[in-house]
Order: sequence, then structure tokens, then C-alpha cells
Amino acid sequence: MAEQPVLDEQLLRQYYESLGKEGLEATLTTFDQIIQSYASILHQAAKNKDEEQLRSQAHKVKGACNSVGLTQLAALMERIEKEPWQWPQVEQLLVEWADSVIPHRQQLQEWLNQEAH
Repeated sequence: MAEQPVLDEQLLRQYYESLGKEGLEATLTTFDQIIQSYASILHQAAKNKDEEQLRSQAHKVKGACNSVGLTQLAALMERIEKEPWQWPQVEQLLVEWADSVIPHRQQLQEWLNQEAH
């Protein structure tokens, strides 16, 4: 499976053109607020070994990530949502996702700052 790019720059350009920098930043602020609660629910579902809730929450996280152009993070959640897995494997995917959120979000912010100049 080919690795996804970190950002969907085409989507982000469309947002930037329609919302402007301030509108896109407001969208990202909302994302930052909800992704923390979504991640907490993911963590709890994994801790409880609740596969149904984990897959359901992965779907929500995937949608949130896709909505702000974070395609690689969304792809990881899609694997958790749709593919067969065992608990040790999915726990590793969750760690990989959690370790990537901040750097990917920073990359998105850097992209936005470059577009604004």
C-alpha cells in the first residue's frame, strides 16, 4: 500500500480560497478542540478492548482528519475502522497515530503560513 501524503493540499487550497486564512484557522481551531475528545474516546475504547466502539470512533476521527486535509492520519484511522486486526496491532496503530498528530498538525500550520505570504 502506497503511503498517503501528509496533507491534501488541493483540498486545503480550496478551503483557503473560499474561507481565507482566518476562516481556515477557525476551522483548524475547531479541529484541535474536537480531536482531543475523539482521541480520548479512542484511547478508552482500546483500553476496554471494545472493538465496536473503537471502529466507530475511528470512523469519526477519520472524518475529522479528512475534513482538514490530514490524509495520512485519516488513512491510519481507516485501517482501524475497516481492516481486520488483532489488539496488539491496533494498539501500535493508535500509538503511531497519536505520535503523528502534532507533527502533522504543525506541517498543516506551516503550509497555511506559506500560503498566506
